[in-house]
Amino acid sequence: MSRLQNFQHLDWYIIVFVTVLTLFGVVMIGSADGWVYDQQHFYLEPLMVRQLIGFGIGIFIIIVILMLPYRWLKAAAIPVYLVTVALLVLVLRFGRGAQEGDEVNRWLPIAGDLMIQPSEFAKIGMILMLAWIFDKFRSHRNNVGVIALAVVLAMVPLLLIYKEPDLSTTLVAVAIIFTCFFAGRVSWLYILPVIGLAVLAVYLVIHDALTGSMKLLNAYQTERILAWLHPEDYELTTAYQSMQSRIAIGAGGLFGKGLFHNSGMVPIASTDFIFGIIGEELGLVGASIVMILYFLLSIRILLIAGGAKEPFGRVVCASCAVMISIQALIHMGVCIAVLPNTGLPLPFISYGLSSLTANMAAVGLVLRVNAENYESKVRRFLS
Repeated sequence: MSRLQNFQHLDWYIIVFVTVLTLFGVVMIGSADGWVYDQQHFYLEPLMVRQLIGFGIGIFIIIVILMLPYRWLKAAAIPVYLVTVALLVLVLRFGRGAQEGDEVNRWLPIAGDLMIQPSEFAKIGMILMLAWIFDKFRSHRNNVGVIALAVVLAMVPLLLIYKEPDLSTTLVAVAIIFTCFFAGRVSWLYILPVIGLAVLAVYLVIHDALTGSMKLLNAYQTERILAWLHPEDYELTTAYQSMQSRIAIGAGGLFGKGLFHNSGMVPIASTDFIFGIIGEELGLVGASIVMILYFLLSIRILLIAGGAKEPFGRVVCASCAVMISIQALIHMGVCIAVLPNTGLPLPFISYGLSSLTANMAAVGLVLRVNAENYESKVRRFLS
């Protein structure tokens, strides 16, 4: 089947959801940055322009993925994984903070002020690698050697991301790994211990934050967890961002103060707390519409996963759905102060080219699997 025919079987629901979220995000980024729409003197804030450029890059990535033969997509799993792991290693040596004085080094400088965040792309590399393993060894997926290989290859980027340190992306990666094992139809005899270890890890992290006995966390990570548990003690320091976001959302009420009418009280508004701006300007109604869009997008991707007849497509789609939805839920939870401050962007909406292009690449993978689902139906019909 011609590669161009992949474009005839696009899932337009996904394309519409992603486009609406991204363009809405551009407007909200501008609003958070002080931009107000003026028809007579129209201009865009620099962050808005950069986000639109990132959207264009993402569209190009999707087109490239759709043009690839499906077997090439599978073959790309190993090199993509190796490149993303190499970038994570480089971060440990040459990494920088997003701003001067940051306590974490998650960014890799490319040229001048241009930087990328390799952990965003490492999630895609991990998804492709685990999908390839469970597809390659589909008849031996419960073999101890296969499980061990999958665990080792998953732990390499996981530990490198944790070492940066980036606890929030580490937690998202854990959710991705669990989803890969589940969608790969690995026996619950292996999955249940993984769940148990994850629960134990969460307990140990919180216990370490309270006691400092195991030194699992950096000082800033410990303070963020303590600020979440006792916000009144950190309301002017570590808990300030989350509390200001919660106040702003509450001030938005049912319908909000109106687009471009925010108090400016939400810090880091265009990235880590953009949902706070959405709640303040558009209220509960606007925030609920955003949540519904994420829900519909995730459900649509999971339907494509359910239609995949081979493990590779099923694992890729299920993991991409979880990656997007978990990040959205954590971001929203942070903005209403029910979760500790993690620094996770809101997919497609928050400013950030690494996040946006990585999520667009995930959408490209989903659309390519959907095209393959259609092709496999045609082949079965003709055979």
